[in-house]
Parts: sequence; C-alpha cells; structure tokens
Amino acid sequence: MSFNPIKKDRASKIVIEQIKSAIQNGDFLPGDKLPPERDLAKQFSLSRGVVREAISVLESKGVVVVKPGIGVFFAKNEQEELFQLLNSILENEDSSLIELLELRQSIESQAAYYAAERRSKRELDKIKYAMDTLEDCFEKGKVAAVEDFEFHMAVAEASHNSMMVHTLRLISDSIINGLYESRTDALMIPGQDKIAMDEHKKIYEAIKNMDPDRARKAVITHLESVKKYKNVLDREN
Repeated sequence: MSFNPIKKDRASKIVIEQIKSAIQNGDFLPGDKLPPERDLAKQFSLSRGVVREAISVLESKGVVVVKPGIGVFFAKNEQEELFQLLNSILENEDSSLIELLELRQSIESQAAYYAAERRSKRELDKIKYAMDTLEDCFEKGKVAAVEDFEFHMAVAEASHNSMMVHTLRLISDSIINGLYESRTDALMIPGQDKIAMDEHKKIYEAIKNMDPDRARKAVITHLESVKKYKNVLDREN
C-alpha cells in the first residue's frame, strides 16, 4: 500500500482522508498496524510533524491506538464504525472552516468599511500592491494563501482599528490554513480564479473611491462566494 503525496495545506485533514480511502479499499483492516511515521511522511511528502498531528487526531477519536515503542494500530472496531469516526472528524474540519469564514465576514467587512472612510494614500498603495501581487500569483496558478491574507491584512490596517488588526493577527494561522484549503478547492473550478480576483478588485475600488457601504458589501460578497463554491465541491464529493 502506498499513499499519494500531498501538496496543500490543511494537510492533516488530507492525510486522514487518504487513510479513510485505504481502509475503504481494503488496504487496512481493523487491528492492522500503520506504517511507521517516517514512512508515512515520505509517502505523503509531508513533515513528520503533520503526520504526527493527524495520528494524534485519529487517536483522540478512537480510530487508532498508539502503543509506545511498538507502533500505531487501527482500533479493533467494525469497519463501519471506523468509517463513522473518520467521517465525524472530516465533518468537524469542514464546519470549522465555515465558522472561520463567518468570523472573517464579521471582522473584515467592518474593517473594509472603516478603511474606505479612513485610509491614507500610502495605505491605499499598500492595498494595491498586495492586490497586484495576488493577481500575479493567480496568473501563475499558485495557491497564494499568504498573498491573499496579506491583501486582507492591508485592508484591516487601513481601518485604523488596532483591535481588528490584532484579532486578525491572533488568528492568522487559522486564516492562512483556511485560505490554503479554499484556494486549493478554487483551483479545481474553471474560472474561479478570475471570479476571486474580480472580487478583490471590487474591494479595492470601493476603498479607493471611499465608499464604505460598497466596501463592506464587497467583502461579504467575496466570502459568501468562498462558502458557496466550498459547498458545491462538498456535494460533488
């Protein structure tokens, strides 16, 4: 049995999905031993830390049993029980992303509103630079999660609300991880990059024209779009 290399973030989730597929295909049975962490990391093309994180999640949900010095074994449950436990883990991951998008909507839409009211020319230039960098990445077919985050952070900084900026920085790791997942999903939908880029441009234009209501609406529309295509992909899967 060999696993496919993984090139996107939320990597521990994808590890779990591939392990679920391996059980479904009959490559592993309840009670079987998983390959060593080092071998899994090599097959997935991931760090051992990410594999360890996935194993930790599986252990906490009762999917595997870790025996120090011996190895990691699937629990001796019925196969259907293992599927149910794995589905529960993956559903929780999806719910977390939707909750993150809802949190971003509440903070970033208001930050855009204030940015349109308060931004300086220098701050507008910074937003424009971040937007151009993002567009360049899109054109090269890159996931561009960090660049996407930098655009939204530039908008938040232009709001002159230090608490909004501080809050976004506190959850920056979660935002970037979520962006990796949503942007990777977007690459699977023809034309979605152009739609996403147009949405970012509308945010910029509203701030440039100092139109707070339009800026706020543009952010809400953009993040609703992310939720929409995620739901479409979830139904297809």
